[in-house]
Amino acid sequence: MAADNQSNRGGPRLGYTGDPDGPAYDMWREEFCRRVMCGDVAPLATGPVRCDVTALPLPGLMMSGAAGSPMQFVATGADRDNALAFVLATAAPMRITVGGRSVDLEPMGVGLADAAHQGADVSQLTEGRFQSLFIDRRTLLAYCPDAEDRIARPLGHNPALAAMLRQYYDLAVQHAPGLDALARSAVSQHLLDLVVLMLGTRGDKTELAKDRGLAAARLEAIKADILARLGDGSLTLAELAQRHRMSPRTIQLLFERSGATFSEFVLEQRLLRAARLLRDPRHGRGKISDIAYLAGFNDVSYFHRSFRRRFGITPLDAKMRRSEKE
Repeated sequence: MAADNQSNRGGPRLGYTGDPDGPAYDMWREEFCRRVMCGDVAPLATGPVRCDVTALPLPGLMMSGAAGSPMQFVATGADRDNALAFVLATAAPMRITVGGRSVDLEPMGVGLADAAHQGADVSQLTEGRFQSLFIDRRTLLAYCPDAEDRIARPLGHNPALAAMLRQYYDLAVQHAPGLDALARSAVSQHLLDLVVLMLGTRGDKTELAKDRGLAAARLEAIKADILARLGDGSLTLAELAQRHRMSPRTIQLLFERSGATFSEFVLEQRLLRAARLLRDPRHGRGKISDIAYLAGFNDVSYFHRSFRRRFGITPLDAKMRRSEKE
């Protein structure tokens, strides 16, 4: 079966499903090795394999993840950026081997590998998924001077921070390709900050990483939760704070630092959802009040006022304009 090179909303994806031999497999392996890891790959189980690889370059680092069959990813020593690889065993046990050392990672465990060390390998031991960040060695050492001592060694386990990194990683893969250069640099810095916090450092760098990366990841997690529950008219700041184990004031401060209050963000997203629903032919015969409730508004009069203030037209005008275009 041919390799499946595709692009989605996120970064380039290099997928393959089929037997681990023949021209199609060799072509996929060459493309994956050249574009992503400067290394080689080998299946760890007999029979057909499935491997869906996601790769996204950002300033100063490369995001590279894989999902599918048990596989071994081996460095050839030709790493372009002399990188260290931070590995998150998202949904599969992993093993990192570098030189004579190896460390096993349970699901949601983290470890550090040397992408420039010939023969070093990262193995996904069962069907599942993992995420990794290839970080320029000098950059990481500037934050964590003893990072090389952590290679293929057990690292402290912080489930909450690992979950936050996983979520922010997924959001970055989904949205970073559409961002401008400045925003992509900010995403890269936030990912680096989260890695630094998981590796552990001292003094000002720790506080700076918390202030930037951890705050950004928390805010994005909260925003994603809001968007997932936007149609729930009973959504409150207090409930959100309880779900994310923060105080309401902490959440308010996170939003204020981003340039908008919590209430402004929720209102803007609900208005944008309402505008999309009004343009959707599937809701052509629906009442304006029904669309308001679907967008999370409990007060229809307030919805009308807010919509007109935001878009300069009434919800009915927006609906009629869509009808005129049909």
